[in-house]
Amino acid sequence: MRFRKKVLQSTSLDEISAHVESGETRSEIGRPDPYLSGLFDRINLQAAIDLLPAGCKTTFLLHDVEGYEHKEIAGILGCSVGNSKAQLHRARKRLRKSLRAAAQCTHHQQHKATGDSLVLASSY
Repeated sequence: MRFRKKVLQSTSLDEISAHVESGETRSEIGRPDPYLSGLFDRINLQAAIDLLPAGCKTTFLLHDVEGYEHKEIAGILGCSVGNSKAQLHRARKRLRKSLRAAAQCTHHQQHKATGDSLVLASSY
């Protein structure tokens, strides 16, 4: 009986057109949520960073996240500037590889979920 008592929310067409004309956007069921659009990218990036070896991870975080220069990183870690640059290069290379793999995995899962068939070309 409580479902019968519940009044459905109604919206007039004039109100909807006023939102469209003013440039306001309403959240609607089934539309992509802009707040969540980068969530999976952030999760994949954090997972890829966590998989980095300690030296690469520390150098990457100090340089690309914290903004330290290679000379400063070398002083902090007690290594040479060249070592800092090499560690950063390795870290970025491994991150690209991990993120590509995650993107391919996500792409294949989307095709499975939608029922799309993938045609794989084989070389002879």
